[in-house]
Amino acid sequence: MSKKYNIKEVAKLFNITTNKIRYYEKQELINPIRDEENDYRIYREKDIMQLQAVLLYRSIGLSIKTIKEIIKSNDSIDYLEHFNRQWIMVNDEIHRLNTIRESLEKIIDILYEDEKMNSDKIFPIIEKGNKVASIREGWKDKWNFNSWADSYDEDVKVDRGALKIYENYNKVLNKVYEKSTIAGDGISVLDIGVGTGNLAKKFLENNYRVVGIDQSREMLRVAKHKYPNLKVRLGEFLKIPFNDKVFDIIVSTYAFHHLNSEEKSLAIKEMIRVLKDNGKIVIGDLMFKNRIEEDGILKELTEAQVDEIKDEYYSYIDELESEFMKYNKKLNYEKIDRFISVIEVN
Repeated sequence: MSKKYNIKEVAKLFNITTNKIRYYEKQELINPIRDEENDYRIYREKDIMQLQAVLLYRSIGLSIKTIKEIIKSNDSIDYLEHFNRQWIMVNDEIHRLNTIRESLEKIIDILYEDEKMNSDKIFPIIEKGNKVASIREGWKDKWNFNSWADSYDEDVKVDRGALKIYENYNKVLNKVYEKSTIAGDGISVLDIGVGTGNLAKKFLENNYRVVGIDQSREMLRVAKHKYPNLKVRLGEFLKIPFNDKVFDIIVSTYAFHHLNSEEKSLAIKEMIRVLKDNGKIVIGDLMFKNRIEEDGILKELTEAQVDEIKDEYYSYIDELESEFMKYNKKLNYEKIDRFISVIEVN
């Protein structure tokens, strides 16, 4: 039997007034039942969960009307989905506000140097901040990874594509693991695009503290089912849901090619942000050494193979090297086959 609460207990739980609770009830955001004997409000676990969500949504500035719409659409979701949706909403808001703060810092520095309005300096800062926000919000999963989750491991083995990009799948995973590992206790690892957990497994087996993020709820479900000790979170390259400088190692395989060049630049900035100062980034993915190499390889391929390449965003190692140099990071790489390379960034 689930526990029930009275209004004072709920107020204490959330450190709010009973009047605030009554207000949200009046707005039809929560709907406690009434005791048949004394007509006192009785709050069930689902009422507590709903109030928790209301308080969170209000804290990030959502209107009562918007919250009502969210709650209506959430009627049939389970507790995990309930909190996952809040996780995504809060993470999005944190990144949005951080982008605004970065812009404001630069503008304030300009005005401290010269109090006169200098639109030539200030407007580009505002424009850049808006562009970053647009890039973050513009990424879409056009590959529909949720529908692929249950069959992913088997599809990798079969490797039906014209390019056979998974031919060296296990070799890529092993190489990324080999290049990324460092000695020490309590080493923290972030696996971006964790998928079904095949790379993360290697770190778990060797007692690393690893957390995997993926934008696909279904991929996370499969990974967690396969490896119950693996911590998983909804997240993506462009909005990594963690604080600054928390990971010793960041790894990723077969995920970076889902970002175009602008998105890759932002993803690199995000990885550097959450990486400890002496940390390491290792990525195994679809890459060409440069555009000259790409041109040469494309001439050797069939039309179907070229179409498959054009459906993805292959990286260019020389451009990645330049991008990482902005953060005083050095890139080394090892070619696995014509299409796959592993880069190591220190």
